[in-house]
Amino acid sequence: MKKVFLLPAMLLALVSQTKADEVPSDTLSQIQLEEVIISATRAGQNTPVSYSNITSSDIKKQNAARNIPAILQTSPSIVSFTEDGLGVGNTAFRIRGTDATRINVTLNGMPLNNPESQEVFWVNLPDLSNSLQNIQIQRGVGTSTNGSAAFGASISLQTMGARSRAYGEASSAIGSYGTFLSNIGAGTGILKNGLSFDIRFSRVLGDGYIRNGKVDHTNFYAALSHYTDKQLLRLIYMKGIQHTGITWEGVSKEQMADQEYGRRYNPAGEYYDDAGNRLYYDNETDNYYSDILQLTLARELNRNLTFNAGLSYNHGYGYYENYKKKDPIFGKKFEYYGLPAQTINGVAHSRSDLIKQELMSNDFYVANLGLKYAKDALNLTFGGMYSFYNGDHYGRLPWVKFNENISKNYEWYRNEGKKSEVSFFIKTEYQLNEKLSLFGDLQYRHISYRFNGIDKDREDLSGGDFTYNFVNPKAGFSFRLNDLNRFYASVAVGQREPLRTDLKEGIKGGATHSIKPERMIDYEAGYRYQGENGLRLGANFYYMDYHNQMVQTGKLNDVGYKLMENVKDSYRTGIELEAAIPFVNNKFLLDANATFSRNKINNYTAYFDLYDNPNDYNTVYINNDPDNRQAQVTKGFGSTDISFSPNLIGSLSLTYQPASAFYVNLMGKYVGKQYLDNTSDDAKSIEAYFISNFSAGYTFKPVSFGTFNLQVFANNLFNNKKYLANGWASTDAFEDGSTLNYVGYYPQAPRNYMVRLTLNF
Repeated sequence: MKKVFLLPAMLLALVSQTKADEVPSDTLSQIQLEEVIISATRAGQNTPVSYSNITSSDIKKQNAARNIPAILQTSPSIVSFTEDGLGVGNTAFRIRGTDATRINVTLNGMPLNNPESQEVFWVNLPDLSNSLQNIQIQRGVGTSTNGSAAFGASISLQTMGARSRAYGEASSAIGSYGTFLSNIGAGTGILKNGLSFDIRFSRVLGDGYIRNGKVDHTNFYAALSHYTDKQLLRLIYMKGIQHTGITWEGVSKEQMADQEYGRRYNPAGEYYDDAGNRLYYDNETDNYYSDILQLTLARELNRNLTFNAGLSYNHGYGYYENYKKKDPIFGKKFEYYGLPAQTINGVAHSRSDLIKQELMSNDFYVANLGLKYAKDALNLTFGGMYSFYNGDHYGRLPWVKFNENISKNYEWYRNEGKKSEVSFFIKTEYQLNEKLSLFGDLQYRHISYRFNGIDKDREDLSGGDFTYNFVNPKAGFSFRLNDLNRFYASVAVGQREPLRTDLKEGIKGGATHSIKPERMIDYEAGYRYQGENGLRLGANFYYMDYHNQMVQTGKLNDVGYKLMENVKDSYRTGIELEAAIPFVNNKFLLDANATFSRNKINNYTAYFDLYDNPNDYNTVYINNDPDNRQAQVTKGFGSTDISFSPNLIGSLSLTYQPASAFYVNLMGKYVGKQYLDNTSDDAKSIEAYFISNFSAGYTFKPVSFGTFNLQVFANNLFNNKKYLANGWASTDAFEDGSTLNYVGYYPQAPRNYMVRLTLNF
């Protein structure tokens, strides 16, 4: 507690001591140097791709202690969802129906995706949005970037730059279901010697809407910058500490309708004592500690040539802790953990209640560089990156109920993955004449990945050695009809390697062959209108043609990962419409977007695991030999909808802002029906839903010690109590020809509130 009170005092002292030393800076030069850092991975006005820019003011208007996917939910083609029901715990999104493993994310131009899962777990970087100055979302393949392949989209995050003058900020927010946010930050401004120092600390607490949806998150951000007329050098350190209750198991429709369980029910950690009372394990948690260190350099070499380079080190350590109850059908036997049956008081036990931890520790090293040449009609950008990842995965048993001679923290598996990547890209934009601009982009990626050791089911992973080489060309043009109207078109190739879990779990998870890399050709064509009065209109048509697309089967493994499989022939096509319409002397702004799409698999065949019967649930093996793979039943479905891909996504936002100090915003979001697997089965689907959020903010007149800003948020304003945003499904088959579906849903909170008060000084 002493540290909590000491930090604000130190920040206040820092601001007061440096105000006398601050000097006005060349703001234009400062902005240009900031942009150099991320320019190699971003689209510009003439780039023929569909993209959206989100400013810091846009972020603040949506920021109510929620993670970035919830903040970005009004952007085109985005469906965000959360496990805890509020957007404070585990939160993710899909863009054009593609999941987070296909969405490339960079932070200051350097990759943020975990190389093995190829996903950013936003809960591991709590309250990151408060440290950002802007975000760009490129939909589709987009332009070449650093890190994992961008199949659905690429997202470029840029952290806050130094301010010209010293500042301080403190805010607190309180909301429904015990949600509490505290945040404090300060900066020296740019001093006479060109140095600046910025620091921010935040804490997020909450109970969550779903039982056990508790959160206890801490984020620390610090940046030391040095500016000269032609150079920016910056060192950034970020630390995230995440403690979240496990909420990935979902709940069935029957349980939601049962008064004994209800919508907030969560089976995680559930067990029964010897008297038959239902209890819950208190420490059913997901924990992660992340440290990110970045060193970035941006330098203007001459009037036409700029250079940027970066070094990044990400360290992560985390673990799940689960209580696993003894289950005569689905419970794991001692032999699963490499242990013999345990004899207690003369009774042999093949299964037991136990607590298990699945742990990971990883180090991710990145070096990248970029050169940008701009002269007359030519813009040329070169980028290169090398990365190395080393990740350990291991499991322990801290406690076993029936324990004859099992050592404490017995380790039942350990394996290691090492992955390296070398990539280069070159982009060019050439202004052929005053109307036509040509674009070309060529990327090469070389990936080497190896893992070895023993997996959690005691299978040997040694010999898992994979190498991939991808060449991804892109080309397009932009045509400026006049100052208001612009057309563009492009074609781009994207290729992506499988994930670690895909490679090792593909066959066990239900696929008939080892998972293959996927390839996609993305065709885009669009129109933009930019009026002088702020009116903006846009339309973008896309056709994404896949080969060996990896799609979610809907089936989960035991830590909540949705297993994948290849489908040979599939596509996504649609049109994205956007409009921003100011009216009544720009006091009102109507902001709307809609995506109409078709997302299809041609000639889809499903594979269902085979068991003897629903009562005994014994695995049936090929040729009845337990040394063989589990037998499966196949079923053809012809043309089906791709899982988690609604045909209609729409957002409508109305903002009233009569003065800079006051705004009111009402937002509505519609998401069409989604199937939870690829069989287009209504029994395994999420119905279409509509939600609306309200926010308002007022900045009070300055007082002697600063300026207060008050924000009010009401989420799910019209109280849609049947709101389900995500789910999972699996189907098992039996020898008599019958099947059984398992479906889990993630209910979202009814109307909930948050109030935030910020002091700027």
